[in-house]
Amino acid sequence: MKAKNTRRNDVNGWIHLCIEGKPRDRGRQHGRALATEIRAALKTIRYLILQDTGLEFAWFAKNAEALFHDSLASNYGGKLTDGSGVEILEEIEGIVEGANEKRGPRDAKLTLTDLIGWNAYPELICQWWPAVQSGQLKPAVPMPQEKARALAVQAAQGVHRAGFHPHHSCSAFVAVGKQTLDGEIVIAHTTWQRFANGDCYNVILDIRPENGARMLMQSVPGYVASSTDFMINSAGLAVTETSINGSGFDPSGLPEFFRARRAAQYGTSITSWCETFRLGNNGGYTNTWLLADVKKREISAYELTLHHDALQPVLKSGYYAGYNVPLDLGVRNFDVGAAGYDNLLQGAPRRVRFDALMALHHGKIDATIAQAILGDHHDPYTRAEFPCSRTICGHFDNDDCASGSGNPFYPWGSLDGKVTTGALAREMKILARWGRACGTPLDVKAFLREHPQFDWLRGHMQDRPSQPWTEFADVWAKQHS
Repeated sequence: MKAKNTRRNDVNGWIHLCIEGKPRDRGRQHGRALATEIRAALKTIRYLILQDTGLEFAWFAKNAEALFHDSLASNYGGKLTDGSGVEILEEIEGIVEGANEKRGPRDAKLTLTDLIGWNAYPELICQWWPAVQSGQLKPAVPMPQEKARALAVQAAQGVHRAGFHPHHSCSAFVAVGKQTLDGEIVIAHTTWQRFANGDCYNVILDIRPENGARMLMQSVPGYVASSTDFMINSAGLAVTETSINGSGFDPSGLPEFFRARRAAQYGTSITSWCETFRLGNNGGYTNTWLLADVKKREISAYELTLHHDALQPVLKSGYYAGYNVPLDLGVRNFDVGAAGYDNLLQGAPRRVRFDALMALHHGKIDATIAQAILGDHHDPYTRAEFPCSRTICGHFDNDDCASGSGNPFYPWGSLDGKVTTGALAREMKILARWGRACGTPLDVKAFLREHPQFDWLRGHMQDRPSQPWTEFADVWAKQHS
């Protein structure tokens, strides 16, 4: 694929999109290529956020713009000496312009407010909205009066109502040294999400900016960061994460989506990635970040919440795994609460299974074994091979949750698989599978026939046929070689 001639290539369920140049230019390329998908994603999230909260997406988006626009436009009051606040804001503006460029008569006109709200959705729904619900924060844009009154009553009673969001959200690991076949990095991740949300998470975004590193990442139509998160850059970093649901939000900070993108573009080592990501920390979208320096053959794990900043020891040999339970004791006990470290109905099954698989495959882990690990269906709770909410490849939709682990058969779980190795990352290559990490297909009509309680999602979920693992490469190297 020649990037200059073919910006977009659809393959095996993925959209491989290549953009380059100045911020507004690459934004326009993005917006033009994914205009249809951006509108479809926004249509779905408008429906889902209303179902989850009783409030319109437009209200969340206006608050996101009020929170973040000026801090980006001012380069965080001049603290972003690289000008990256203005840079990324211009890229978002370019996406809006590109998506509106050939707008049809029935196509909604997209706005900058829409795109800031869409990029900020994870941190809004995970940290900002709970802080508003509990009365800790006042929204910059007031909500309708009758809903504000109802929310104030709930906050006074300590009642926080929200849509069902399982605490199980992604599985990942990073390994190096004696743990892997060749001693080099192996890093792998499967995104867990509600199927309706995750239908649009099928973008492999290849960015060549004027400044900073080239990036190859899984992303979302209209997003400037990965969000899912799986990323490699030309400086030799590989990064992924699993969420940990930390609490607290600082409205004066920089948005998490911006901090993650800036760290991806300008990070050159594990330490510099953490320093870049930490600047302007607002507590949004908290994760266990798994970090690898491909050049130095080093790995670590990093957790940043509003109140804690914890980097695990940098290893030349060993592994870290992510399973939605904080590694740091301070984060686990003070920011997340009952995180499920030893609870076989929460995060513990995947922790136990990762440890078992790392022992089983010690010294053998390569891309092929990493793919198998992501698709693993062993349930340590029942000690059986059964894809469910407790397995590394998550299948809530196959789980009656009789054990008390959640909402029975909720359409949530593994959406994909991504793997890279030291050798692949040096060539800016990743391997990715769309659908589920294990390859099991999803037939939406059949699922809704069997589980009609979720008919409210009819028309908002897409089939996922079984897809093969696909290699995505650095097209810029091909173009300029």
